[in-house]
Amino acid sequence: MLLHNRAAIIFDFDGVLVDSEPLHEWAIRTSLEPLGWTFSREDFYAHIVGRGDHNAYRRIAEWNRASVTDAQIARLLETKWSLMARGIAERRFHEQPGATEVVRAARALGPIAVCSGSVRATVDPLLRVLGLREHLATLVCGDDVRNMKPAPDGYLLAARQLNVQPEACLAIEDTPTGVAAGKAAGMFVVAVAHTVPRDKLAQADVILDSIAQAL
Repeated sequence: MLLHNRAAIIFDFDGVLVDSEPLHEWAIRTSLEPLGWTFSREDFYAHIVGRGDHNAYRRIAEWNRASVTDAQIARLLETKWSLMARGIAERRFHEQPGATEVVRAARALGPIAVCSGSVRATVDPLLRVLGLREHLATLVCGDDVRNMKPAPDGYLLAARQLNVQPEACLAIEDTPTGVAAGKAAGMFVVAVAHTVPRDKLAQADVILDSIAQAL
């Protein structure tokens, strides 16, 4: 079992425990409708997923040959987060099969955490709806760190809050950006091919087809 012999297990959230990327995509697209900006699904998954909301709007502005100020991004983010709350209420997401079982199994072995690039205002409510928040020793989100994935900041902060060495942790990710962050933190990284093909996750120590296979 992959989860054994680790001081702590740290899960990414979007894509790993919950299939929420369509929810994020919908909220971003809807927030941009007044501007007429568009983007392809392929670009969304290749260049936006796992890289934080601020990066998303800057990238999309570039793709639409437009400029965007920090003040505009702040307004877009407020709209997006409001839409996310609506989407959560409408359950525009679903739990990844086996996620709850893996989280509970990991918790039985030691402390666990979530390290997400999304903001706490969207991650925490989703965790609570799924009944997973109570299992976590700590939660690190994109608004807790200066540098987003692929920088290791989030994982290093999670390890400090868990009072364990990063090298003793296992990180579970689903994107190349997340895998790079976990490896940069010195962690053993398991990738699940929920979001991108296996060949895009080659930097991981182990690649699984689904989170359920971690049991």
